[in-house]
Amino acid sequence: MDGGSRKRRGSDMDPAAAGRPPGPSAAKRFQVPRACQRCKARRRGCDERRPCQRCLRAGLGEQCTASSAGAWPRASLVPDAGAVQVRVAELAQAPVVDYCTQLFFELFHPTIPVLTTDHVARLRAAAPFPETGAEACSLLVAMCAHVLLHAELAGNGPPASPTVLPEDPQTYGRSLLDAALAAHRRLHWHSAPTLDQCLLAFFLYAGQVRLARHSQAFRLLREATTLWALVRDKRGDGGCTDALLDRLFWVLLISERSHAIRFDRSITLHITSRTPNIGAHDVSLSGLWCLAALFRPIDSAFMAMKNGEVTASSPSPKLLEDAERAINAAIPPSAVLKDVQKSNLRITSLWLRVIIWQLRLRLGYLTETSYHHSLTYRYPLEIAKELTLSTRDLPIQSMHVHGIGLTEKLFDIASAVVDVLARVPHSPSIDHDRGVAIQRPPEDDLVYLRHLILQLPSGQAVYNDLLEKHMHQALPSTMLQGVISQYTPS
Repeated sequence: MDGGSRKRRGSDMDPAAAGRPPGPSAAKRFQVPRACQRCKARRRGCDERRPCQRCLRAGLGEQCTASSAGAWPRASLVPDAGAVQVRVAELAQAPVVDYCTQLFFELFHPTIPVLTTDHVARLRAAAPFPETGAEACSLLVAMCAHVLLHAELAGNGPPASPTVLPEDPQTYGRSLLDAALAAHRRLHWHSAPTLDQCLLAFFLYAGQVRLARHSQAFRLLREATTLWALVRDKRGDGGCTDALLDRLFWVLLISERSHAIRFDRSITLHITSRTPNIGAHDVSLSGLWCLAALFRPIDSAFMAMKNGEVTASSPSPKLLEDAERAINAAIPPSAVLKDVQKSNLRITSLWLRVIIWQLRLRLGYLTETSYHHSLTYRYPLEIAKELTLSTRDLPIQSMHVHGIGLTEKLFDIASAVVDVLARVPHSPSIDHDRGVAIQRPPEDDLVYLRHLILQLPSGQAVYNDLLEKHMHQALPSTMLQGVISQYTPS
C-alpha cells in the first residue's frame, strides 16, 4: 500500500471496520481530541484545525467553525475533585468576596484594571450553577487570594470581622490561593479558552510571585499569555469583555517583561499593528498607560542584548539610547495619578534606568565623565538620590500593594549603589565659603533605600540580609560603619 492510500484510509475509514483491532501491519490512526459536528454526524475523519479541511473542501467552513464553537463545553471539574469544588464554591460565596472586591477596586484597580464591578457581578451570578460555577468560583477565590496576599491590611482597607477573615490576612490568603490552585489543577480545560481562564491564570501567577514561588509563577504566566492569544483569535463584538481583554494584554505584557528582566527569560507578547490600544483619554487608565509606556522599549532586541543571545547583528549603543529616551518620556508631568500609581511608576522607571546602566557597564559603554550622566560609572548614585526625593512624600502603604516585585526593584537599585560606592571615588560637593556640604552624601540615600526595603514585603525576611551581606563584602570598613551607624530600624 502506498503512503497516499494509507493516509486516505486513515481519514475515511469505514465505520464498520473502525471497531476491529488493526492487523499487525496496519498504520495507527491519529486520534484528534474532538471532531467537528459535521464530521461527527457523518462519521468521517476530522483534523484539529477549525474549519477542518473536509468542511473547507465542501465549502462549509463557516458551518464547521460555528458548530465546533457551540459544541465545546465549558470548563468542569474531574469526577474525583468533588471536595475541591465544594470548598471553592463555599469560599466564592463567603463574605470575604465582598470585602476583597471592595479592596480590589480601591487599591489594585488603578494598576491592574482587569475587572469591572459588572464582571464580578456576572461571576457571582454564575457561581451557583454547575455548568458555569467551576470557572467562576475559581476566579473569585484567586482574586481574593491576590488581594489578601498583597494588601497588607494593617495599613490598607477597613478592619475585617472574624466572620469575614477567620485568620490573619496572609495565612487566609495562602489558604485561598492553595484552594484556587487545587481547583485549577483539576479543571477539565475542554472548553474554548475564555477571558475568565486568562484572568484565573494571571491571579494565580500574581499569588505565586507574592510567595516567591518563581518557577510555578513562570508557568502560570506563560499559561496566561498563551490563553490570551487564543482568546484574542475568538474575540467578540467589542463589548465589555473585549475591553477587559485589551487591558489584560497590557497587564500581561508588563508582567512578562518585568519577569523576563529579573529572571533572564524571553518574551512572547509583542507590540504589533494588531496590538490593542489603551484609552489615552480615560483618566482611570492613565496609570496603566504610563506603565505600558515604560515597558514598550523592553522588546525582543533589548532582551536579546540583556540575555547575551547570539544574534545576526552586534549589540548597538543606539538601542539602549532609544530605550532610555522612551523610559524618560513615559510619565508625562500632566498625568493624573494616585499615590499607589506614583510609587510603582517612579520606582519602576528608576529601576529600568539601572538595568540599562548595568547593560552599558557589561558592554563597556560607560566612561569616567560624560555630558550624559547616564553614561558615567556614578549614575546609580544620582538614581538613588532621585528615588529618595521622589518617594519621600508617598505613604508606605502605596508601595505595599505592589508586593515583592517592588521590593526586588529597590534591592537592585541599592545593590548598584553599593557597587558604585565600593569602586568609584566619591568626593562630596562643598561650599568652600561656608565649609558645608551642598548635597547629602550618597550613603544617606543607601540608608533610605534600606529603610524602605525593610518595610516592604519580604524585605526583612529576605532582601535586607542579602543587601547587608553585599555591603559587608563590597564596602570599605570605614564607609560600612558610617552606613550602619546611620541606620536605625523603625
